[in-house]
Amino acid sequence: MIKFTIFTPTYNRKNYLERCYRSIVSQNFESLEWLVIDDGSNDGTKELIYKFISEKKIDILYIYQENAGKQAAWNLALEKARGQYFIGLDSDDALNEDCLDAVINDVDLISSNESVIGLRCLSKKIPSSHDSDNNFSSDSDRICSWFEEFASGIYQERIDIFKTSMLKNYYYPIEEGVKFIPEIWLYSLISKKYNFFYVNKIVRVFYDDDSHNRLSKSSFRKHYKGHLLARKSMLKNIPLKYFLKNPLGLIKTILRYMQAIYYSFLFRKN
Repeated sequence: MIKFTIFTPTYNRKNYLERCYRSIVSQNFESLEWLVIDDGSNDGTKELIYKFISEKKIDILYIYQENAGKQAAWNLALEKARGQYFIGLDSDDALNEDCLDAVINDVDLISSNESVIGLRCLSKKIPSSHDSDNNFSSDSDRICSWFEEFASGIYQERIDIFKTSMLKNYYYPIEEGVKFIPEIWLYSLISKKYNFFYVNKIVRVFYDDDSHNRLSKSSFRKHYKGHLLARKSMLKNIPLKYFLKNPLGLIKTILRYMQAIYYSFLFRKN
């Protein structure tokens, strides 16, 4: 069985895909596949991916879909994934040098632990910022709930290495007109049942060279339906004791929920 599926959703990101691709190839890790789902690019992305495929350096599966959205791409990737572990890597990001070898013992450590859905690893920003002191669970590796991370109020860029078999129980609720749902929908749901193994190793490198146009960023107004789904999930699934430890998080969640409801009524009238 393949060890890792690395899933990359993309839309008109040709200028960044080679960096992403080379970072995967440079891992020199044989047991992986790169699953690229293209959401309707017209910038030559398809031709570039076929060029990568022709190099025969890694196993690549390329799927083209027409403007379905990131979460639909995620769901499709889960259906197609053959890896034991599933990693989502944006097209303008990269894997850190030798990171797969660095975490192989960690994934093996949790392989038989049915209470742990995967690893939550560190991300490194380029250009770098000095925020390492605000790092949840920075002292040592440990198994705990994402709810504890939420309660801490410390939000840091991380990357997850999920057990694919467990993650397949959590597909995003795609509806008509919903093309973006914040990832917090997923965390608030899976954390009712599973913990993460927080590992202080850098797996992902993300770049600030085009942060305003990252695939995972969307305006609240444009994607209010997805935000409403996410805030509903948070209010339903995050235990009150964790909200009370993070009152600002509770206030923001309620305000965002009310804002999304307002937009739903506003656009329904129009």
